[in-house]
Amino acid sequence: MYFLSHGLRGGAARKRLHQVYQPFSRSLLATGFSRGAETRVLILHHPNRICWASIYPYFHYGSELAARYGTDFRARPITDIFRDSVPAADIVLIQPWFTEDIDRLAEAIARYRTRHNPAQVVFLDSFAHIDLRFGRALEPLVDLYLRKALFRDRQAFLSPRLGDTNLTEYYMTLYGIPGQIVDRQVPVSLLDRLDLMPNFLAAPHLMPGFLGAAPDPADRPIDLHVRLATEGTSWYQAMREHSVRVTQGLQGIVTTPPERISKTHFLRELRQSKLCWSPFGYGELCWRDIEAFMTGAVLVKPDMSHLDSLPDLYRPHETYLPVRWDFSDFEDVVRHALADPERLRHMANAAFQACRTYLTQGRFVDDCARHLTVSRSPARVSAA
Repeated sequence: MYFLSHGLRGGAARKRLHQVYQPFSRSLLATGFSRGAETRVLILHHPNRICWASIYPYFHYGSELAARYGTDFRARPITDIFRDSVPAADIVLIQPWFTEDIDRLAEAIARYRTRHNPAQVVFLDSFAHIDLRFGRALEPLVDLYLRKALFRDRQAFLSPRLGDTNLTEYYMTLYGIPGQIVDRQVPVSLLDRLDLMPNFLAAPHLMPGFLGAAPDPADRPIDLHVRLATEGTSWYQAMREHSVRVTQGLQGIVTTPPERISKTHFLRELRQSKLCWSPFGYGELCWRDIEAFMTGAVLVKPDMSHLDSLPDLYRPHETYLPVRWDFSDFEDVVRHALADPERLRHMANAAFQACRTYLTQGRFVDDCARHLTVSRSPARVSAA
């Protein structure tokens, strides 16, 4: 078992964020929960940066969480649950990757509940897609189901979709791409157990960017940042190639080339850009959104009004500039924005401060109340 030290603040936090990002480091090994821990919280997660971005805040804010909820955190690889080698805990947070065999995972969770009877099992859905693809199998087993984004109309999770998701349905229809209808058969009873976890802003490699001074809006020679990947599945590639085409031939507007570059150069360009174009990926939320907020480039993005996210960073014409999903108003939105530099400065600052406020004022600690408060109700599963 490995242990990630917590309670990092100030300069110490900035120096160690990237060290702690290595979740399986030998230096983080430990034997178990602290003796006398009031509420033992075990996190079982997949070792990639998307999953780690979601669980890192539990360790960054570990001292505050302990003071508020009496929690003591430990993390182990999700694979341990299949070997039945994880210890008892009061609260278990489970975060697999979307390629996991859901039936195998459900069986392992059922065995764990039978063996240890935890007070609460929480599923952390780190998937890009805005759906509940594991919902049907997990409904009898989990007390809460957390995502980085949720449909504002929760009933939308119940709808069958062309292709796979709300995005595949829209863009396959837009581009005339054939496909099958997928019905996730999400239980209605799961909707009341949905809740939000933070967007990518709490990732350890992004958080430090919001802890210092706001980015300088002056001297930005690039009007529009458009570095975009385009290769992928048929609907994704069609959508992304379309999103590149609308940025080309914009007379009088200075843009970057679309080709991919290193992350260092990517962020350097963003700091020199007035606007950042961030179309959808396989889901609506993108790392690029937070990178734009962090560097002071105003985000241009397909309308996000159908989603709730945590914190609320997608406030139209306040923290980002929405465009239609078919990009038909893209040029008008960009030209109007570039014609009003004062408005851009205000929006860039509003987006940066929204992220900074969430991170510096302990909002994450407040938002954990529902899933870190122990309620000793009977386990949902009484037998493996």
